[in-house]
Amino acid sequence: MRLILEEEFLAAYLRFINHGILHYELTNIIEVCAPLLKGLDEDDRFLKYEVIGTIANYLEEV
Repeated sequence: MRLILEEEFLAAYLRFINHGILHYELTNIIEVCAPLLKGLDEDDRFLKYEVIGTIANYLEEV
């Protein structure tokens, strides 16, 4: 999740680092993405896009 956040949402990633809340926000993102990860194949090529979309929605609310 950290890598996706860093690669796809660099501004938010850097903001979280600068405010010292990266760990907290990653924990929240993992919790929000947990339903996507249950029962899905890690090699599913669409999984990354679903995770990116979920993170984008989360960041809109933050």
